[in-house]
Amino acid sequence: MTKQIGIIGFGEMGKRHGLEFREATKGNIEICGVVEPDDMMYQRGCEWNEIPDIPRFETVGDLLKYGRPDGIIIASPNFTHLENLLKLENAAIPVLVEKPLDTSLEKIAEIVRFARRYPAPVLVDHVMRHAPIIRKARELIEQGKLGRICSFQFSQRIGISMFHTFRRTQAGGGGHMIEKATHDLDVMLYLTGAKPLSVSMISAQHVVGGDKPNDLTCLECPDAVECPYANLGRKTEVGKVKDITTLNKLCVFAKEVDVPDNEACLIRLSNGIFGTYAHTYFCSMPGHSRLYEIIGDKGALYITLAREERYLGEVKFYPFDGKGDLETTTFEYFDKIHYNGGPYVARHFLDLMCGKTKTPFTTVEQAFTAEALGFAAMKSSAEKSRFVEIDEIIPDDMKSAIQGE
Repeated sequence: MTKQIGIIGFGEMGKRHGLEFREATKGNIEICGVVEPDDMMYQRGCEWNEIPDIPRFETVGDLLKYGRPDGIIIASPNFTHLENLLKLENAAIPVLVEKPLDTSLEKIAEIVRFARRYPAPVLVDHVMRHAPIIRKARELIEQGKLGRICSFQFSQRIGISMFHTFRRTQAGGGGHMIEKATHDLDVMLYLTGAKPLSVSMISAQHVVGGDKPNDLTCLECPDAVECPYANLGRKTEVGKVKDITTLNKLCVFAKEVDVPDNEACLIRLSNGIFGTYAHTYFCSMPGHSRLYEIIGDKGALYITLAREERYLGEVKFYPFDGKGDLETTTFEYFDKIHYNGGPYVARHFLDLMCGKTKTPFTTVEQAFTAEALGFAAMKSSAEKSRFVEIDEIIPDDMKSAIQGE
């Protein structure tokens, strides 16, 4: 059953979704039109999808009226998600919203309110929940192998590329606790099954920021050749799903940079569970971009999202009683980003459009929960690391949106 999708925002993620959704469903999802104001972005999106002249509309209203989509993907910049979602008020077709929901606590609360009244499913692209490696970890936990979950250690270590884009400012990206960490926080909540209660965080700009002009790019900078953080361009592999091309090459030492590049949290969950999350954005090393550890009273899970020797994932279960066996499962990602979770999102969205399922696997309220935790962490850092309770920062009507046991 072929379904048509409209894509709002045909930049990095929008063009990826177009190709991956078509490939993962063997052509059962097609692009009926896009809304993309930037001519270069639109052209690159057409080239990436290997489809010349994809129908392009000036407004969301025109896309709905003339494109007649069966579903909509919102992949516009983070700070525009709410405004684009509100334009779908009467569409009554399934919607996929890129994460994060938006860039402020007030706006993500409005998205929850929208989803509660909207007559069709709203799916959030928390793609890592869909990845086979994370599903396997959840399966081991549900089998009771860890016993009672006690603590966790989650970390992410990547290079500085996020700071070459609009994401280097709070206004543009919302900060990396919202832009990037919510992937990890969402997985943490999914695997533990717990509700976030409070968080304390320390943040720093250890490398980024400085006195360079805000519009300076690496290609224009006289110091770029000697700069270890310069982005002088990457090859785009047109036609492949794995695309990490950074189109922007803004200087990471600009005056306007206000997003920390190094943060660490101490997090308290329900059911007596506690642990840490930390991320660093100037740590360019092969493999081990994400390492997760979950410890129970009967055993522990160690999840390596990207092994050093090549792009593979690994889940290890260690029993504590000496009677069970060490279990190791390795996952091939087939060169797809997000640990091969994307094809599963595509097929799930097709099921939503076809009416085979009514309930999104990754919901707006789950995304709100992870992002509320991120906003509480940023408040803690701004207030010199005191513990911030999740309940103290969210509106009363959003307290029921916080997911977990």
